Amino acid sequence: MPSFVAALREGYARDTLRPETPQSIAEVAGDPAAFVAGQLAPPTSVTLPDGSQGPAVPYTVLWYVEGEEFLGSLHIRHHLNANLEKVGGHVGYAVRPSARGRGHASAILAAGLDYIRANLDLERVLLTVNAQNPASIRVIEKNGGVHTASIPHIWIPGDTALHYWIAL
Repeated sequence: MPSFVAALREGYARDTLRPETPQSIAEVAGDPAAFVAGQLAPPTSVTLPDGSQGPAVPYTVLWYVEGEEFLGSLHIRHHLNANLEKVGGHVGYAVRPSARGRGHASAILAAGLDYIRANLDLERVLLTVNAQNPASIRVIEKNGGVHTASIPHIWIPGDTALHYWIAL
């Protein structure tokens, strides 16, 4: 858990639309057991980036670690709702800043796809990426992603979300 808190302090964010704050980091650091309990029993509703409430889609979070060092995570949504069909998709991943540029994102996504194949009844998964993120685009394409659409980002005015599908 100390390595996860260190990752938060260096700029790792659990949600690309809502960066970590000193308060959110202090909550995790101050009560790691409560944080883990929340991960194991996720909420049934979610606060959307615009502040509204919506039902939470069932999901699985996998951590990517090397020994005791937290390197990144993968979020797998078990199905899509209307918002996730536009931005978010089935899979989201993140690597802590100090571990970027070393192939971890590609490995995280590849391992996550193996997990999905073994545990979920999906024939393909949607990943969305900001058009201004060439590193993530390369990771998705390296893992078999096929670009199928470009749409206006629903949460970030002026940005474009690219849709990639990966057949399982």
